[in-house]
Amino acid sequence: MSVNATDIALVAAGGALGCVGRYAMEHIGLFENRMFHTVVINIAGCFLIGIIWTILLHYHANDGWSKFLITGLLGGFTTFSAFSLHPLMMMRDGMYMQSLTYISVSILGGLGACALAMLATDKLLKHL
Repeated sequence: MSVNATDIALVAAGGALGCVGRYAMEHIGLFENRMFHTVVINIAGCFLIGIIWTILLHYHANDGWSKFLITGLLGGFTTFSAFSLHPLMMMRDGMYMQSLTYISVSILGGLGACALAMLATDKLLKHL
């Protein structure tokens, strides 16, 4: 698979929107502890990827949509690099139980959100 200027533009445009979305989510004040924004963003991203992937698959969408929405938008929005850093910071500060909770909620919540979104979107698309 070759990379071309159109692919790069699609990923970049989606990534820019995803980064702005993440920035907005971090600053709406859901949690006093900013690290937990990462959990909410990751679970929301997993939910959205479940919906988007199912729709793209259902409609046999052009690969450009995947580049823009999944690689770009959700790649810029989700924060698994921060997910890796935050529990290690908690462990360094002796917060082992909080770190384990953070990891568990992120992984199980993300998988659950993605599975729920895929199932619900698939059922909805079959009724259209």
